[in-house]
Amino acid sequence: MARTERILIVGAGMAGLSLAIALRRRGIKPQILERSPSWPSHGAGIYLVGNAMRALRSLGLAEDVLSRGAEIHTQTLLSARGRELAKIDTASVWASCGPCVGVRRGDLQEVLVRHLGNADLRFSSTVEGLKQLEGGVVVRCSDGTEHVYDLVVGADGVRSSIRQCLFGDSAPRFCGQVAWRFLVRCPATITGWTVVAGRRGAFLFIPVGGDQAYCYADAMVPEAIDDPIEGRVDRLKIRFAGYPSPVPEALAELTSLHQIHFGAIEEVHQEPWSAPGVVLIGDAAHATSPNMASGAAMAFEDSLVLARLIEAGGGIGEVIGEYTRQRTARVRWVYEQTHRRDRIRNLPPLIRDPLTWLFADRVYRAHYTPLVAEV
Repeated sequence: MARTERILIVGAGMAGLSLAIALRRRGIKPQILERSPSWPSHGAGIYLVGNAMRALRSLGLAEDVLSRGAEIHTQTLLSARGRELAKIDTASVWASCGPCVGVRRGDLQEVLVRHLGNADLRFSSTVEGLKQLEGGVVVRCSDGTEHVYDLVVGADGVRSSIRQCLFGDSAPRFCGQVAWRFLVRCPATITGWTVVAGRRGAFLFIPVGGDQAYCYADAMVPEAIDDPIEGRVDRLKIRFAGYPSPVPEALAELTSLHQIHFGAIEEVHQEPWSAPGVVLIGDAAHATSPNMASGAAMAFEDSLVLARLIEAGGGIGEVIGEYTRQRTARVRWVYEQTHRRDRIRNLPPLIRDPLTWLFADRVYRAHYTPLVAEV
């Protein structure tokens, strides 16, 4: 049976780009629509766990990404006073997959874009309507044109226009967290993933190469708040003023209003993921809080599985059905473990810190070992 050729990918983030790369390496040339006027860039850095790097290796990108980032071999958890509660040998968990890596988000995007090559991509364009017919999907674009595709892939993130077209009112849910992201010089004491766990908040350091560290600072709040750019640096310094070294030193480096990316943390748990001729991947289908650091891994795995099934041939319904079957249990696992970890974070420090000291290593292995298995 002839394989699917007329494919539209909506969204040029990590999910969309990795799918396009996987398809092009299989001789299939999809079209890509991106709502932004240029390459989208969100956040300052990213932490790629071992199965994310394994997926990038399958795409031929792992060495390029690793050359720009930093290998991470441990996770260190500190109390609000800076006392070490646990140090986890993460490298041993992911040994059969590949190293965990911290990398600047812009560097990761640059690798994806370079390997994408000369693709059929349109910026400042999105989908305003879908019509499913027996012979394909009619897509009405924001420029007023209509085109027919065998398969439409929604890879357009937590506020997916494709999800909205398929399922109507499907807004993401606020996770009870807001976060500030930025890059600083990597403190000498930070040699791996290191978090300071405060009351109702945390401050995380991840080396990303080039003598820099990615900082992710968050606060647990009952409802989403705004943090205007004007005065953001000063407010952030006040909020985390009581945290131990090297947090004050990192905050002291912040001078520009535009150094800090701020936003509410939202989740999407969309089931079903598909309709005839249309399927969602990545954050458009299953965004979570970053507690498991698995958003990129799930997006890359989604792309690999879908590309393999398309290459293998079969009808669109068969491809979508098999994709859903292969991905559902794994994605649900990440979603459930993320919620468990968030509940632990919400415990009072007098309860949370002893539990961390006693069980952190065991919990880490229980949560991540199922993801070591190949997809």
